[in-house]
Amino acid sequence: MTNLKYSNAIAETLYYLKGIREEDINKIPEEFMKYLKENSSKEYSPNFDYTKPLKDLNIMNETKGIICFICHNYWCENEKDKEEFLNRLNENEKKFQEKLKEKYANEITSKKLNEETQKIKLEVEENLPATNEIKKKSKIAYLYQKILDFIKGCKRNS
Repeated sequence: MTNLKYSNAIAETLYYLKGIREEDINKIPEEFMKYLKENSSKEYSPNFDYTKPLKDLNIMNETKGIICFICHNYWCENEKDKEEFLNRLNENEKKFQEKLKEKYANEITSKKLNEETQKIKLEVEENLPATNEIKKKSKIAYLYQKILDFIKGCKRNS
């Protein structure tokens, strides 16, 4: 018996195969189909539109793997077809890896920029007088201004 994740993937695979032509289903050995049916999850009910292309389906990666296995081993007619199929898989994997690199490179760059910004802020804060000192100086300056205004007011009145 397989684990739950693979039982669910097998259930999705069988559901997907319902949308495949009968002549292609007949290319899959009965032993393998029997294995799929015996190890399929009985509780999991896949729900997707199997008339859509495989790449557009929201199915488990394990399901995609089983379908690729079937395609490579049973639907590719000859060695040339198998080689072309594997080449397409490799090209898709390269494209996927490039997208991941680009995505994470952008995230890393953004993270580095944020770290640099934080360092600069800390340096600026360290070089500026403390907030309390600024407040004290502001209060003293305000007090001096009030005293000067008072003195100026007294001079005018005299």
